[in-house]
Amino acid sequence: MPELSHAGGIVIMIKRDSPRYLIVTAKRDPHRWVFPKGHIDPGETPETTAGREVREEAGIEAKLAEALGSVEFKKDGGNARAAYFLMEFLRSAGPGEDRKRRWCRYEEAMDLLSSESNRDVLRRAHAVANRLYHFKGSAA
Repeated sequence: MPELSHAGGIVIMIKRDSPRYLIVTAKRDPHRWVFPKGHIDPGETPETTAGREVREEAGIEAKLAEALGSVEFKKDGGNARAAYFLMEFLRSAGPGEDRKRRWCRYEEAMDLLSSESNRDVLRRAHAVANRLYHFKGSAA
């Protein structure tokens, strides 16, 4: 398994007892939907990276709720590994990078996400969110 090189956040906003998840378009392909994530800078923790990437890519301030584990993905012809964290929306913090952002219900996010690894981490996030926030009528 490759060493941890990236971190990202699955940001949740609660609307009328129903979760909404933040997705953004990919940097190099505006037709692909992903979660904010990026390189862990020297001296930075994965948690700090996740918060920074959410702020930079989406213009959102969020606080960490729980670790979701890691996923492997292809990067520059090799394998990379990213840690993901469930994060709670706090406030908008500006426009972020030149990407579209979207708040989606679980099912909509599952349909829009561009990779199985993103869908897998959303399944984990949704299960944790159900445990933490006790959504009414929401199944993982």
